[in-house]
Amino acid sequence: MAHELRGAGFKARGTSWYKHAPDSLLVVNLQKSLYGPQYYINLAAWVKQLGEAEAPKEHQCHIRVRATSLPTSNAEALGHALNLEDESMDTKQRESFIARFMREDAIPFLQSLGTWEGIRAAVNGGKLKKGLIYKEVQALLQTPASP
Repeated sequence: MAHELRGAGFKARGTSWYKHAPDSLLVVNLQKSLYGPQYYINLAAWVKQLGEAEAPKEHQCHIRVRATSLPTSNAEALGHALNLEDESMDTKQRESFIARFMREDAIPFLQSLGTWEGIRAAVNGGKLKKGLIYKEVQALLQTPASP
């Protein structure tokens, strides 16, 4: 996963990766479950128009979604890959699947949130239906003169 993120221009800081885009700061966060050997990949965008931030935590971002909630056919399989108790994949298959998911699904989706046009398209297209969007972002999207 690190290789794909680095290749897409993200920089690591702790368990999160950051990339500046024109209208937002994009964030990928790896989270370990408190209840078992499961992991989560959290995708987020900090909207620059709502304030400056150097390295916000994923839970502080204005737009947030779990990678397993993306509208892609691979999202359910990602949940299995991130569950280390799931023996349907060996370590090599797991790493390969997660890397491919990041490269083909998660990173392109997150990069689309780098501009207002992309944010608007994701919201209007229902791609963030299972995510969280701050009301301030929703208000900006409703404004006729929004960015």
